[in-house]
Amino acid sequence: MTGLGAADLTALRALSETYAAAADDRDAAAIGALFVPDGVLVVPEPPAHLDPHVPHVGRAAVVAALGALAGTLATTHVVAGARYLPTSTGARGRVRGTAHHLLPGRDGPSDVVWFLHYDDEYARTGEGWAFTRRAVTVNWIERHRVSVTRADEEGTGR
Repeated sequence: MTGLGAADLTALRALSETYAAAADDRDAAAIGALFVPDGVLVVPEPPAHLDPHVPHVGRAAVVAALGALAGTLATTHVVAGARYLPTSTGARGRVRGTAHHLLPGRDGPSDVVWFLHYDDEYARTGEGWAFTRRAVTVNWIERHRVSVTRADEEGTGR
């Protein structure tokens, strides 16, 4: 097992931030490219299951799973903190953050906020670090009514 240098730690953090940015851009294909070809994304099914519950194996399955973001008006994913450790096959990490999901509603949009963490496993590839497994755990959920959106300013909101 080799240690993780500063460049590795920076690259692993950038991997998580790239995942978050691609989610906000609704670019599921870009997220799929962050996984090794047989990588696994394990997601919960809130509100019934907050723990990782449904596995999606392979890039195509990861891309399909993230198609669920299309049902949102917008999202904002925030990477709040992370810890990375070396393993015999690469690295593992726990990444904490929030995921805001702006959802339409009869009385106007609401912000459904997931306070979550990802338990990740990573491998070094020819292109850099990639996810071999990412498991999403939702710790709790909050819902807030949204009073103003950019769509309102543009005249396309409610």
